[in-house]
Amino acid sequence: MIIYRNYDLKTIRELLKEIGKHKYEQALENMKVTQKPLNMEGWYLEASEHYLKLCYQYPSRFVLMLMDVTRYDNIPRQGWERIKKER
Repeated sequence: MIIYRNYDLKTIRELLKEIGKHKYEQALENMKVTQKPLNMEGWYLEASEHYLKLCYQYPSRFVLMLMDVTRYDNIPRQGWERIKKER
């Protein structure tokens, strides 16, 4: 399976602002997240032909696929890395 990732923290910060605190907190609650991300390191966008998600990788290497961001405006056009992912 081929996916694409983008680690542009400036754009991700703008995307988080666009999402807003209420929707962000709601997504964390829906995913039953007990340890919220504390800083910008670890955030990235992941895309395939089926989805576009905002993700966070904790220092423990656990990955949180927080929410679908297909409908938001602050999605970068450049800087995507192609990655092969095992199913």
